[in-house]
Formats: sequence, C-alpha cells, structure tokens
Amino acid sequence: MSPTTDCNPKPDITWGPAERLAAQLTSMLPGAAVVQVRLQGPRTLWPHLGLTAVTDRGHTLRVPRAKALTIARWIIRSFPHAGWAATGGQAFDLRTAQLHRLEA
Repeated sequence: MSPTTDCNPKPDITWGPAERLAAQLTSMLPGAAVVQVRLQGPRTLWPHLGLTAVTDRGHTLRVPRAKALTIARWIIRSFPHAGWAATGGQAFDLRTAQLHRLEA
C-alpha cells in the first residue's frame, strides 16, 4: 500500500441528477443563481421556450439564444413531472438544485 493513499480522501457525497445539473449549469452560467424557464415567451401566443438567468441580486444575465434553448431543454427533460404545460414557468435554483413554480 502506498503511503499517499489516504492523503486526499474522496468525500462520500452522492449527488442526484438535480445536483449534477445545477453544478453543470453553474459552470456554464457564471454568476447565475436562478434559471427561469417558460414554455411560452412573453411576446408569443404559441409555445416557445424562454430562459432567463438571474443573479442572486436580481440582475438578469445575457444568455445567447442557442445556449438558452439547450439549457431550457435540459431542465425540462430533467423535471418531466413538473407540469410544464399547465404552469406559467418554473425556476431552477442553482444553489439548492430545487425547482419551484414562477410567481405570476
């Protein structure tokens, strides 16, 4: 056995899918605390994915369209039970990996 075997033990943290997604999105959207996803955009009457990244101070971050659509699809596919069609949108908190309904 090597003398350095126990120098850097790996933490016994088991992350679920939501935590892994939050960690990945945190690296893709530096500074973002919450990601808001809507199926219907504010200016359209038909289904159209919308994503808004918000900092912990409430400022909106600019996200390129291709990245926004990709992230919105990841979140929707990660939480299929959220009732996306019936709600006005969901907010995914990157700090806690929790999904909650957007306030109207």
